[in-house]
Amino acid sequence: AAGGSRRPSHLPRLWGSMAQLSVLPLPACFPTTLAPAACRFPEVDWIKAVGILAVVFIHALPSGFEGSRSLADTWLGRMTRFAVPGFLASSAFLYAGSKSSRSWSAVGLRLRRLLLPYLVFSLAAWCYMKAQEVVWSVDLTGTTTLPLQLLFGSALGPYYYVFVVVYLTLATPLIARLPRRVLPWAALVAVALHFASEVRFIDLPLFWHFRSPLRHFGPFLLGWCARLGHGGLLEFLRGRRLIALRGALLAACILGGVALAVLDPFGSAVSAVEFAQAYLMVALVFFMSIDGPTPPAIISWLSNASYPIYLSHMMFVILVHQAVPFAPGAFSPLRNAAAWAAGLGNAAALVLVVRELLGEERARKWVG
Repeated sequence: AAGGSRRPSHLPRLWGSMAQLSVLPLPACFPTTLAPAACRFPEVDWIKAVGILAVVFIHALPSGFEGSRSLADTWLGRMTRFAVPGFLASSAFLYAGSKSSRSWSAVGLRLRRLLLPYLVFSLAAWCYMKAQEVVWSVDLTGTTTLPLQLLFGSALGPYYYVFVVVYLTLATPLIARLPRRVLPWAALVAVALHFASEVRFIDLPLFWHFRSPLRHFGPFLLGWCARLGHGGLLEFLRGRRLIALRGALLAACILGGVALAVLDPFGSAVSAVEFAQAYLMVALVFFMSIDGPTPPAIISWLSNASYPIYLSHMMFVILVHQAVPFAPGAFSPLRNAAAWAAGLGNAAALVLVVRELLGEERARKWVG
């Protein structure tokens, strides 16, 4: 049964399926109520699916707060920075294609879909961190009150993204009213400001650096422009042009990866290359899948579940980081892999269980 209607429990089958998340075809309990293929864009599904894999991986790596990172960890982190710009570009791509983009009532509906799961997971994260404080006898939440944590997306580090998406969503009716000929220029200015922020021409405290509009309107407006020009882009890139573009983007991403490996990790040049690499990686995934076949079911599912996975994975990653000691400056691929598998696998399992128990519609309302 679809939506919130009553469904029989299939928990034995569910648990058996969860153990085989990496095996295709998909388990029977995976949702079958995605939008028809004709209404979906494979490039968006691929960007969101690859993006959520990258986000969990970024957080599985040692953070700078744990001590000095190895050069390998630093390189891997920089190579996967495309994840959040990809999410923002995908959101704008879908918003730009919606007839309700100009409507403030549609903004209210979108904010409800974003904020209710966010509040659920933020309260869970706050309780989780308080329990950690009791177990480890350390202060993890500081003096910031819960209302301020909720307001600024700081109950867990990755929740800054929700703060960003909220103000971008509030801006969508204004963006939708801009003349089309103005949008590419606005996107260009926004990307330039993003560059200035990344190379610290415009320097902000770390807390506001992550939340600053200077870093996020660039990919958002590029995604918006990509949707408005999607038809013309497809026509222009038919045949050999698309093949040539894919080859050029792949070569550029490889060169960018090499540059990130050989440049001084503390120099200003590496920040500029990291900035370019993020946009190149999003473009590579976009153009590799544009006008392509329907993605594999696992990719569509990851795209569909990316938001609740984003909100929940960090709590599982933290447990692995606490259980496996970190040696500052040492590269520990097994620790990274264990944290990534725990974050992704348990977050995906949580989504499966909640959707099975509550039904698709009610689960989307409460956990995304």
